[in-house]
Amino acid sequence: MERIGEYLVRRLVGEGGMGKVYEAEERLSKRRVALKVLRPELARSEEGRRLFLNEMTILAHLDHPNIVRCLACTESDDQLVMALELLEGRTLREVLTEHGALAWEDAVGIAVQITGALAAAHRQQPPIVHRDLKPENVMVLADGTVKVMDFGIAKVMQALSKTTTHSVGTLQYMSPEQIDATGVDGRSDLYALGLVLYEMLTGKAPFESASPRELLNLQCTAPAPPLPDSVRGSLPRGVDRLLFELLEKKPDDRPQTAADVLHDLEPFAPAVARSPRAAGGERSSQEVSARSAAPRTQPLESRDTLESAASDPGERPQGSTAERPSPRADTIALVERATAAREIETRVGLAVVLGLSLLAAVVTYFARASSTPATPALEAPTASAARGAVTVP
Repeated sequence: MERIGEYLVRRLVGEGGMGKVYEAEERLSKRRVALKVLRPELARSEEGRRLFLNEMTILAHLDHPNIVRCLACTESDDQLVMALELLEGRTLREVLTEHGALAWEDAVGIAVQITGALAAAHRQQPPIVHRDLKPENVMVLADGTVKVMDFGIAKVMQALSKTTTHSVGTLQYMSPEQIDATGVDGRSDLYALGLVLYEMLTGKAPFESASPRELLNLQCTAPAPPLPDSVRGSLPRGVDRLLFELLEKKPDDRPQTAADVLHDLEPFAPAVARSPRAAGGERSSQEVSARSAAPRTQPLESRDTLESAASDPGERPQGSTAERPSPRADTIALVERATAAREIETRVGLAVVLGLSLLAAVVTYFARASSTPATPALEAPTASAARGAVTVP
């Protein structure tokens, strides 16, 4: 097993312009780490080596939940090495490649965490400016926690390679002052934050060109294009306004500190971190739900429509509907039908009761009528018999 200083290398994780990253294990503690080893040719400058150790020492004391922690920095066999906390997650670039534009709540939630990391770094004395903030340097963990990587590396790279700031950073995320080499401070990171937030909201960077010269010109002179209507329709005005303030070309026209941005942006962020979703994903599911529920709230115009609704197991009608060419399938219609059925039964009941009452009245009338003349006929013989009984001597 390969060994670099006090670390046992497990596997190569990735390789970029500044060097290689390994998954490694600290020999004594057995702690797993991400080992970042700068390219040997970048470590030949004595000034660069000193700057690297100074910057990494500062980072080792920078403890913030949204910054990848630097556990140690060392020099081994003429190699400059950083031991970083090992994270399980994906870069924001990988997230954007998979999802495209993110739901604005998720984009703002990620931006708030990035801003918190910038605010913590900028508060250091001297301030630590990232200089190369981009989706590739932002890690998104499974629970939605965001970790910003590679603070100060661009500054180290500049000193190690003995170049100007023109070659430091990624062109698509460089501020105008970086391009013009007029001085870099925390407001340069805020410009890059605006570029990243714009890309999260729309799925693409605001300035794109196959020509590096044209791209640099756009970054320095062109205003950021307005957001598509599909994005602006749901985006809070406060977020829209802040986004374009971050993308101002002059540093003095931007928010002056990351703390200011955090104050303005934080009220719009979700209460807890969550895994990013594609923009419109939630709306799509709502639209599907609405379509599934449509037979419950709309009349079915024909038997074919009813049969189509019946193909959904949750909408299968009860009994035949051939006699009802256009029934309503909603809850109100069911209540109306149930009420109508009860009304018919009540009328029938009343008719029966009325009929029986009339029949009883008729029977009673005829019974009384037939019994009235019968009483004298019965009394006459009695009277005669009485009279006869009196007249008999």
